[in-house]
Amino acid sequence: QNIIAAFASTPVSFTDAWNMKAEKLTYQDALVLSKAGGHFQFNQLPNKEQSGSGLYQKGYAKGLVPSKGSGLTKGFRHSTGGIYEEDSLNEMGLFTYATPTDAAGMMEYRFIERFSKNLKIPLVYLITQWFRYETKFEEMNNWLYMTGVAEVRGTKDHPSDPISLQLISKDIALRNIEQLLKAIQAKGVYRIRPPMPEHLRLGWSYEKIKNNKSKRDLIIKHAQKCKFRCPGSDCSHVFFDTLKPNKIDIGHRISQSWDSQNTGIVEVHHPYNLYLTCKSCNIKLGKNYPFKSEKLINEMGTIGDWLMSGEMQQ
Repeated sequence: QNIIAAFASTPVSFTDAWNMKAEKLTYQDALVLSKAGGHFQFNQLPNKEQSGSGLYQKGYAKGLVPSKGSGLTKGFRHSTGGIYEEDSLNEMGLFTYATPTDAAGMMEYRFIERFSKNLKIPLVYLITQWFRYETKFEEMNNWLYMTGVAEVRGTKDHPSDPISLQLISKDIALRNIEQLLKAIQAKGVYRIRPPMPEHLRLGWSYEKIKNNKSKRDLIIKHAQKCKFRCPGSDCSHVFFDTLKPNKIDIGHRISQSWDSQNTGIVEVHHPYNLYLTCKSCNIKLGKNYPFKSEKLINEMGTIGDWLMSGEMQQ
């Protein structure tokens, strides 16, 4: 988290630097890249004992950086001078990194992909590239390092297939790491809700669903098709497929009333906070939290869970 907060460059600046295919940067290059959100650092190397950032040590396996701390974040090292011809980064920030040649390295990539998919929280990689950069004020430092951050995308079937990563902003990377830390530190069985893409968070908020009949109908039809029941007990957990659409409501786990008194503390209209309920149970619940219904809500899933699962046709 500390490395990303201080040194992660924007996807645009990191991609521009990569695609320059230059071994050396001028101060004009560094200026343009920094204005686009690029961050640079020297690797301090005193005269006697070698030290400096672990991200840039050359004694590690070719192209790789060891995972430390929680062990959840990995790293790649890359020289843009053409040493690793098999690696690529396109203009959309999609990064392809060739697998190691040993079996353990290959299977690690496949495990990381499956782990990210099953957990529904993508693991994060730090990617560093370096350039020759000379300045008279740093005679021991002839290299400038740039760090980007990416998340795992997709899965591959063949052991030797390259891993696919997507460059992301530091905000998204830090959010992913926070979610990962919560997931591995939690004791017991909990539903893990990964960060939701903005187009879903905004497009399926309470206001958007309430004012869009087609979206509301999709939600109700999905619940009816899946034979879901109302999580409230006032109706004896009636099945949604026995109710008319006008008898079904969108409920809030944390109520709108609570939000009106605590503005900005929680996003009550977020799809993860919304669930389907019958109208009578929703009215009876009022501004209270549905403690008695929580177990069934989690089993059935919130509207956000349905969106993220991909099972509900959008």
